Amino acid sequence: MSVHHGWYLLAFRSELTDEITPLAVGPRRLIAVREGERVRVLDASCPHRGAHLGYGGRREGDCVVCPFHGKRIGLGDPSKHWSVAEHRVLEWGDALFVRLSDDPDGDRGFERAVAGWAGEYPLVAAVSLPVDVPSEYVVENAFDPDHFKAVHGVPGNQGMATRVGEAGELVIEGRFLMQTSPWQDARTLEEIRWEAVRTGRVRWDYKPRFHAQAFSPNVVVTEFGPEAERQVIVTGSVPTADGGCVARVAIGVREDQRAALPALLGGSEKALAEDKVVWEHLDHDMAPRYDARDEPVLAFRSFCTDFSGGRHA
Repeated sequence: MSVHHGWYLLAFRSELTDEITPLAVGPRRLIAVREGERVRVLDASCPHRGAHLGYGGRREGDCVVCPFHGKRIGLGDPSKHWSVAEHRVLEWGDALFVRLSDDPDGDRGFERAVAGWAGEYPLVAAVSLPVDVPSEYVVENAFDPDHFKAVHGVPGNQGMATRVGEAGELVIEGRFLMQTSPWQDARTLEEIRWEAVRTGRVRWDYKPRFHAQAFSPNVVVTEFGPEAERQVIVTGSVPTADGGCVARVAIGVREDQRAALPALLGGSEKALAEDKVVWEHLDHDMAPRYDARDEPVLAFRSFCTDFSGGRHA
């Protein structure tokens, strides 16, 4: 299993409760080191004999003391005899992103995009869920228009066309067809449903914009809703050594939308649980028979291939 040169949603800050936390991207062993509000991500294997610094290592000054032989291991400091490499980190609200390569092609405009979102849409952790499926399937969902109706009950969508963005990110944009905002209170939603039953006519008055950008095979940011109600949904996945992954979703809303946040968090948890049932029962040995409706999925698959071309960390 290789580690690509793009971004990963590595963890939520709320998961990093200790000063040193062991983490991993596939076979790549990492540690997160908290320094006040700052979080650093470094390789975890001691360069002396390979002990994992996240299990029993302790911070001492600008070093981590190895739990095996007590050697002081520098943190991203090549001037020291013993040191571990440090990696590029991006923090956005509760979400911690990492890139394990200096290859500039791996950014795909993500850092600039986050700078535009972070101030107005601070991210709140919604769900973190282990899933027994290759990690790319998690982000692929944004590029699979038909699954929204079949799996999540979205009445329909329009457009949903893909294109390559100016920084090489993959974009899909369209509209959902709905009777009203799904974040209305339960009484309003029930009244709208009964009106449709009474009149025998369904009105698709709510057509929220769906605009998703994949910045790597493992990170997609979706802007959903009309401008006045727009929220930002970040979905990421981190491969695990057993071939599965950990899927994470975070939500960003403006300050004037905070009242909708509980429904968004609960909806994200429900949707990911629905996806998990499908993902974990896929037949990966069969040959897919794609049709014209799968063009966005195939565009995403091609996008992923560009990240597996030998530019790994």
